[in-house]
Amino acid sequence: MNHQLSNTEKLYFRGLTGLILFLFLSPNLVIGQVLSVPETNLKSRVVISAYAQAVPNDSYTFISVSHPSLDTAQTQIGVGLEVIGMTTCCPDGVASRATIFTVDAGETHRVFVANKSHSTINSSIEDSKTHLIVTDNSAQFGNVRAVGIHENPSSSVVVNNVRKFNNLSQLDFWGVIFIESSGTGFSMEFLGDAHDSTIGRNHINVLDGATGVSTGVGRGIN
Repeated sequence: MNHQLSNTEKLYFRGLTGLILFLFLSPNLVIGQVLSVPETNLKSRVVISAYAQAVPNDSYTFISVSHPSLDTAQTQIGVGLEVIGMTTCCPDGVASRATIFTVDAGETHRVFVANKSHSTINSSIEDSKTHLIVTDNSAQFGNVRAVGIHENPSSSVVVNNVRKFNNLSQLDFWGVIFIESSGTGFSMEFLGDAHDSTIGRNHINVLDGATGVSTGVGRGIN
């Protein structure tokens, strides 16, 4: 016997089909959002380094991002880090050139930028605190841009009468271009992190208006 669907059953199956289609497509949409470093003109959200490189059988770039638990810092800070001007893989695009992570208080995350043919710097070393940006198998030169995931770096929460910020001025960035043949390298300069920003510690009776709360957010690269 043929069963003719009622209008209610037709609506149900149409809704179910739409849900299945959404679930099929949404992973790609989510990945595209998560792995894209935010675009922003707000310099207080940004840390930059002017030079990075990855050359087959010659060199790679190593970056560490540490949360030193400053008294002005929130316990978790989100970071989006990308390389600019390099051909990454695979394929080349905003997702392959970026990595997104959260640094907890006292933690250090490591980021390697290396050619895809590198024998030891590959997916086998990746974990929750070790991130890999893979470049094309040719000499690659560019720069590094990191953006705080939190959209309002000047906002804060008060903990025990101390203002705590969620921004990159609370983190330490360090990096090196490592030359493998000689076992040496040269350090990278980062602008906008805790080493290169305005005062961000909590002071008492030192500056006008300071009464045990933070003197303010770091200025980033301004």
